[in-house]
Amino acid sequence: MAVPQKKRFGDILVEGGLITATQLQQALDYGRAEGVKLGNAMQRLGFVNEMDIAKTLSRQLRIPFVDLSKIVIDPVLARIIPEMVARKHKVIAIGRKEDQLLVAFVDPLNIFATDEVDRQTKDRLVICIAVESLILGAIDTIYTKAEKGGGQAKKGDGDESEAVVAVNEIMLQAVKEGASDIHIEPDEEKFRVRLRVDGVLQSIREYPMELHPNIVSRVKIMANLDIGERRKPQDGRFEITVAGRGFDVRTSTLPLNKGEKVVMRLLDKSKIKINLHELGFSEDQHRLFTEHLERPHEIILVTGPTGSGKTTTLYGALNKINDVGRNIVTVEDPVEYELRGVNQVQVNPKAELTFVTAMRSILRQDPDVVMIGEIRDVETAEIAMQAALTGHLVLSTLHTNDAAGAIARLVDMGIAPFLIASSVGLVVAQRLVRLLCPQCKQSFVPPEGVQRDLGLDYAADRHFFRAVGCPQCDGGGYRGRVAIYEILPVSNALETMIMEKASSRVLFRQAQNEGLVSLREAGLSKVEAGLTSLEELMRVTMADRE
Repeated sequence: MAVPQKKRFGDILVEGGLITATQLQQALDYGRAEGVKLGNAMQRLGFVNEMDIAKTLSRQLRIPFVDLSKIVIDPVLARIIPEMVARKHKVIAIGRKEDQLLVAFVDPLNIFATDEVDRQTKDRLVICIAVESLILGAIDTIYTKAEKGGGQAKKGDGDESEAVVAVNEIMLQAVKEGASDIHIEPDEEKFRVRLRVDGVLQSIREYPMELHPNIVSRVKIMANLDIGERRKPQDGRFEITVAGRGFDVRTSTLPLNKGEKVVMRLLDKSKIKINLHELGFSEDQHRLFTEHLERPHEIILVTGPTGSGKTTTLYGALNKINDVGRNIVTVEDPVEYELRGVNQVQVNPKAELTFVTAMRSILRQDPDVVMIGEIRDVETAEIAMQAALTGHLVLSTLHTNDAAGAIARLVDMGIAPFLIASSVGLVVAQRLVRLLCPQCKQSFVPPEGVQRDLGLDYAADRHFFRAVGCPQCDGGGYRGRVAIYEILPVSNALETMIMEKASSRVLFRQAQNEGLVSLREAGLSKVEAGLTSLEELMRVTMADRE
């Protein structure tokens, strides 16, 4: 247990510049006369507020300060400390990592409090400081709710505190389930909450509609949106800690005929350091991709539908090449993760900061690598290609079904074929497939017709696996996702064909002749390795072009 250095509370506040020695004496005298503690005396006299006290203690004692208004506390974890102890010493357990328990204290100098809390847990106690009112509020929420038997929302409970509890419940479950998005959707008498887990939406609970307005208002307050505006869509974001992990939450509201729908996208800050090796590349694909990342004068395009992991791949690429010797600049809408050492620009149309205007400015900033979140129009595409031709590595995305289709898409946009042929060096198409749960997946032999349809010679002993479902995967049969890739390097032969405006089908066949592994083939290797199922492969990929 980290024990704070022994100092008197008042002296710490004086040393921290929060109050003067004269004010300290006045507060001491007031406290003795009124029978209140020093902190309360200073607040009553108007010298300080509880936030000032907490932050000054944090700074002077070098103990972390935690803003509990931005944290979702796991009630099961919090109740490691008995309610009587929590209320007596004004403490609450807020996170656990390995064998360490993070506990927020109002007064970390109270050695009796730290000793008694330490006796309640086998974990090593790690102390932080929080504001008293927020600690007491969290204690009321967590322990009172436990007494009521689980905290299911009931009719008539649609007040603000119930909304706070409900939002915390929803976010906690979303994190535990590994959800990427939370959907809050109104209906006639109830509103439902759905989570997108491994790319698939699933309903988790319903609440009475009486609670819906306060739930929406709670989320809007967190995302700094206008709670009075219910007729127009709004977008915002906020940061929050859930179960000890930091998340950036993108929030969107949409007016429906029965009320506002809210969607929250959870971006896990702990996953910022993305490693290309972990994404799903085969060894040959990884080698080819990383080779092109070292080329200073070409465009690498990553393609696929929304939600196929394109941005994750680009961030993995930036992490791979990010070093002090390169000036890396991105222009994104939105900036999904903040990358240390990378200069990131957030598009802001209201301020006339678009992809095009940002790119023009970026190219005057001596960049080595430029990442464009998405090529959406001719002007952005042409600037990107000119940047590549003048010695910059450019990374970007397009919405197309396969790698060859990206070339056709650029031509359809009106880009000159010679510009495409001379600037695009590599096109990557990708999808995300769900991973079979290793606890319950079941071996089987596919029928002969299925094997033939997949381009396989029939084998009576060929075993694949299929989803079953068990408690470990919440009955779904899958847990987690991995990417499958189709990587098309633009060879001399393909450059010539692009100049001749060859169709995407012809380009695809030529790339196959040169060794391209299609999305279906890449996925099949994951099926054969027992990582995913045939059904999942068929769900996310198309048959190869004839």
